[in-house]
Amino acid sequence: MKQLTLVAATVIIFASCSSDKKKENSTTPKEKKEVAAEYLVSKDGIGELKIGMTQAEIEKLLSQSLVMKHDKEAEVWMDTTTAKYKDIDVTLFFEKQYAEDENSPRIMQLSGISTTSPKCRTATGLGVGDDKMAIIEAYDNSPIDLGPEYFMVNDTTWEPSKTKFYVNVKDDKYDKQLVFKLDNKKITALEATLFIGE
Repeated sequence: MKQLTLVAATVIIFASCSSDKKKENSTTPKEKKEVAAEYLVSKDGIGELKIGMTQAEIEKLLSQSLVMKHDKEAEVWMDTTTAKYKDIDVTLFFEKQYAEDENSPRIMQLSGISTTSPKCRTATGLGVGDDKMAIIEAYDNSPIDLGPEYFMVNDTTWEPSKTKFYVNVKDDKYDKQLVFKLDNKKITALEATLFIGE
């Protein structure tokens, strides 16, 4: 009788451990969330909006005129604006194309694009709400820069933020990058930008 009780107890303990292990394994792998092509974020852009497009090409694609923040200033080399792409809000960053002739018209080229829309995701399934470790795990074979955002305390002093963080993911070309903006370790915005080396 003692042997039967011992065998039954061993079976119950083994079954309990096995069940706990199954539960643990079932929650460990994260489900990859599918994303429609128009909301796919890559180092090249978001959907049809691609780094390198001119202002005129983007206005044609979006069927709207873009009003730049510094549109009235002739000497501005970098500018920004917001726009509607499909049904999401995007911030567009532009740089003036270099021209030999200083009298040539100002042609602005897309150098970066940012969104806070939860509809937008990377090919790895990352998007707004995911955490910092998910980024590092998804891009463990890519060059990554990360650190706190800095904010200006006064005219001469900058300090690191305690909650705002960035993770930049590059590839072996080092020409463009994916930028994840985080607040309290959660993604709040995704960006595709040109990589400007030191």
